[in-house]
Amino acid sequence: MTSCSVVIPVHNRAGLTRKCLEAILETKPRVSFEIVVVDDGSTDSTQRVLADFGPSVRVISRGECGGFSTACNHGAAAVEGENLLFLNNDTVPTAGWLDALVDHAERQPDLGVVGSKLLFANDTIQHAGVVICQDGLPRHLYAGLPADHPAVSRPRRFQAVTAACALVRREVFEQVGGFDTAYHNSLEDVDLCLRLGELGWKVHYCPDSVLYHLESLSRPRRSPTIEASIRRFRHRWGGRVRADDFDCYLQDGLLRPSYTDSYPFGLEVSAELAFLDAGAREAQTERELRRRSRQVVDLLKETARLTAHVADLEVVSANRPAGPPTGSSGAPELPARAHEIELAILELQEVVADEAAQTPREGAAFEASSYLTYRRGLRDLDQMVSESVRPGATMLVVSRGDDELLGLAGRQGWHFPQTPDGTYAGHAPAESGAAIRHLEELREQGAEYLLFPSTALWWLEHYAGLRHHLKSNYPEIARRDAAGAIFRLETRGQQGGAQEGG
Repeated sequence: MTSCSVVIPVHNRAGLTRKCLEAILETKPRVSFEIVVVDDGSTDSTQRVLADFGPSVRVISRGECGGFSTACNHGAAAVEGENLLFLNNDTVPTAGWLDALVDHAERQPDLGVVGSKLLFANDTIQHAGVVICQDGLPRHLYAGLPADHPAVSRPRRFQAVTAACALVRREVFEQVGGFDTAYHNSLEDVDLCLRLGELGWKVHYCPDSVLYHLESLSRPRRSPTIEASIRRFRHRWGGRVRADDFDCYLQDGLLRPSYTDSYPFGLEVSAELAFLDAGAREAQTERELRRRSRQVVDLLKETARLTAHVADLEVVSANRPAGPPTGSSGAPELPARAHEIELAILELQEVVADEAAQTPREGAAFEASSYLTYRRGLRDLDQMVSESVRPGATMLVVSRGDDELLGLAGRQGWHFPQTPDGTYAGHAPAESGAAIRHLEELREQGAEYLLFPSTALWWLEHYAGLRHHLKSNYPEIARRDAAGAIFRLETRGQQGGAQEGG
């Protein structure tokens, strides 16, 4: 009997599927295995790519897309391995990955599921086990930590692991009826692990099995179907599953309490684990750390997303007379100058988008990231402010709460509209009169310029009274459709011969 049946559900993304299959066959696992790809209603070059692998890959074709759970259940019913290895096609296995999982399972007779260490392209953690957080939702533990961090370098028991790469005993999988198909491409793996846990089966993480993972590339972060899965998860497991994230932080020494005879007690938190939210008194360094952390995580995802689309484009180009597309088939490294790399990736995405637009029949449609487009917009705004606003001046910014807009070109920015303590008001003015009164109040307090980013230029259409007030009293000193518009808050009689400079 085959030791392990590798079940790979796919829906389009032929380039990724090719890279995944090539990596499996090149790593040559020691254990006996078969590869079964479940084509879940693909409409791109998937069938042609799979045919290239001949008898090395068994293909099961479904006429329509049923989603991850349905495709995995379909594949599991058609194979005979004593172990089922569910694998995403957006993974790239490294040597020893499958042997490590099978060996780990054989040493643990009460083990139902064992998951792998999954990495981003820059060798940081994408998955090292799943924890249930204090809000009742599951999340990947230690995502973003270095791959060799001690906290992710030892096997451990969890309540759940991701099925992006997970080995499940066949008898166990059949015992609970497989994945719940009511979940659609989200949380079905966590639900399966929790159901097995209720029956006494253990779930483990195996750090010796390592793969690279281009995470969740075929769907948005919070689509309607994901929201529906979250609601189902909360309905089924709310109040039944225990939050265990802090258990891990304490066990790994990243969270340390210190006690005295009275409260409050001390709490030492590793900078690798968390930032401290001090509310209105939050230090500038903490805000910057939080912003940079979000930026790096988003950049990792955008790098993975670009890599995946380039892989698809390579398949398209291989099947047409024209030469290969401009671009890179590997994920760029991430140096310290993150902003320059963001813009470079965006330029590459735009090249890929232009190339893909020439081959619509192959399913290579691609649009450059809205996130990175926003980042380029910040660069353009920064340049416009530098050229138009006097150094040291105070500038009102229609910010929608985005603190990054308050430090453009080193000028001091104030939210507009804002509360008495200077924080973003949380809503646009009710009507033009309110906007004008608020503008004049802040001008009396020292505001010298007013900036409308391109995303806020609708104000000048919606608030006709404000538009007339600005046009009658304050000069518009800069406008770029892709960046925004700047008004100088000096009455025309006050302007004199003042010269603006950068």
